[in-house]
Parts: sequence; structure tokens; C-alpha cells
Amino acid sequence: MAEANKKSLGYKIQKNPILLVFLIIVLAIALFAVVNITSAIQGKNAEQENSTTEIATSETEAVSAAAANSVTLTGVKTYSTGVVSYNAEIGENAVIFEVVFSDKQALLSVHSAENANSYGVVPVFCFYTEKGIQVKCPAELTLNTQSNTAVYTLSFIDDFKNVIALTDEVTVTFENILENPFNLYLEPKNNGVGATVLGTYQKRVEDVDTSGSNILEAADGIKKVELTYADEFVLVDIYYEDVNSYTQLNNDFITNFVCFGFESGGESYKRNFIVTEYDSLNMVRCKFDSYSMAELSSSMGALSLTAGELFENYSIAVWTSDYDTETKLFCLNGSAAVIENPVDTGSLEADE
Repeated sequence: MAEANKKSLGYKIQKNPILLVFLIIVLAIALFAVVNITSAIQGKNAEQENSTTEIATSETEAVSAAAANSVTLTGVKTYSTGVVSYNAEIGENAVIFEVVFSDKQALLSVHSAENANSYGVVPVFCFYTEKGIQVKCPAELTLNTQSNTAVYTLSFIDDFKNVIALTDEVTVTFENILENPFNLYLEPKNNGVGATVLGTYQKRVEDVDTSGSNILEAADGIKKVELTYADEFVLVDIYYEDVNSYTQLNNDFITNFVCFGFESGGESYKRNFIVTEYDSLNMVRCKFDSYSMAELSSSMGALSLTAGELFENYSIAVWTSDYDTETKLFCLNGSAAVIENPVDTGSLEADE
């Protein structure tokens, strides 16, 4: 028999069996390492695939959400010659209109603006009931002179919601409010004529008559009064000349009530309005509806009278009160001597 190769691995294992045990252990460790590395690589690939899927899904959901927010409007008329395009979106708590103008000059001119941060108008969304009653809802304005874009954001719609619930008995939300006829209008901060930018209503705001009643004996500092009424409600919008008149004639809004009074059957009647303050316009909106009118009518001897009829036909005084003094603002349809402790509005100017 040929002599065994004493240097071979087999010969050494034959003479020393413990080497076989070590060899088996080394092979087992190597195999375990290979299996773990393979599993880790497969797991990493799966994680990357899942991550990619999640990112793709998130992007798709975001795109879908953005698409769902956009509103397709029909019958929109543009009244400003500078308007190039517009886009409307509905947020959770806002209506957002983005309007692109032809150039920077057109953008600034329409908004009576010197630059993107100084402009002389306040955007107002005007909505209309089935009978054509107009309700103004002031909004916010952002100008971008780089993209020649104006963004109008409407976040308070309660006034119109309440009115149309009374008149048309429908529920309005941010999601469906643009289904109602509307105009996007630019109300001047100071004296001047406003302008309708676009809308779905059959008339511009400039062509809608909101004068209503004869305003008499207006206090210094009151610029104009707009009266809107129907059988179910009355809105009295009081616009002040500037922020000083706005605050002083309303007792600095510390303790302030806007009241009205009239005479009927030899008796004097006084009530408080529900009030909303619109600082951007230096305007106070005074509201009186059919629910309050029912109580007033009862106290007048169950006289059959609607809120609209009261403000259309009666001589009514309007004033502010801080409990101690009454500051007369104006009268509707003639004088009504129902104020007991009037303050001299001339003294308000002297206190400036």
C-alpha cells in the first residue's frame, strides 16, 4: 500500500479526530452567516419596496386630495379686463379663489395698490338668495407681484348661512356655498366706487340696489349705511370713515351695544341688535331676525309685522350704548325720539 500523505487534511483528521469537530463547527458558523446575510439583504429589499410603495401612495393621495378640493364652476363672468385665469378651491374652513392678472400693473391697478402690501380695497364675496337678496361676506386678500396673482380667502360665511336658512330653508357649508350665485367684489376702504372682478350672478354688485331706506341725521364719522331686508331678517351695515370713528362711535368696543328704537301706538320700543364687527372695512353689521321679531311683535300687542316691514316703514333711531351713555348714530325713514341720554358726538372728535 502506498504510503499515506502525512501532510493531507484527511491524514491529520484520521490521526487527530478533534480536528473534525472543529471543522464541522467552522462550516456551521459559515453557513449560518451566509443565511443571515441573505435574509438581511432580502429584508432590506422588501423594506425599500414597502417604503417606495408608501411614498407613491402618499403622493397619489395628496394629488387626489388636491384634485378633490378644486371646484369646477359654470357660468362665470369676468368683469376686469386684466383677468387671465382663475381657480377656486374649497378648504375645510375656507373658500380660496386664485386669480391671475395679465401683468403687474393690472394687478395693482385693480386693487388700488401701491405694492403687494399696500392696497385700498377689501375683497367681499356677495352671495344671493333665490329672490336675489344680496349678502356681503368680507374676505382676506394676498397679492403676489411676481406671479401677478391675487388670492382671496373667505373664512366667515355665517351671515349668509343664517340668512339663506331663514329665506330658502337650505343648509350652506363651505363645500356647497359656491353653488349659490355669487360675485367677487372689491370694496374700497375709503370713499370710492367698488368693482366686481368676476361672478356667477346675473348682475354686478354695482348694479344691485342695496340702499333700502332713507338715512337721516347721521353722526360725523359714518360714511354710509347699507340696509338689506326681507320678511325673515334685517341687516344694517354701518361703514365708518376711518378706524378712529369706528372705535370711538362704538365705545372702543370695550362695553358696546348697538341698539334701535321706534314708536308705535304711543309707546316706545327698544331692542339690541346682534352685531358682527368687520375691522378690515371699519364696518359693524347689525342683525335682527324673525325669531326676535316674534317676541317684539308680541309685546306690541300681537301686531302682525315682519322684520322687513318694520325697518321699511317705521321711523327708527339707531345708537350705541355702554350702559351709561347713548351715542346716536342715525335715523331710518325719519326721526325717532327714543334716546334718553344722548352724548354729543362732536365731543368724540375733541377727545382724539
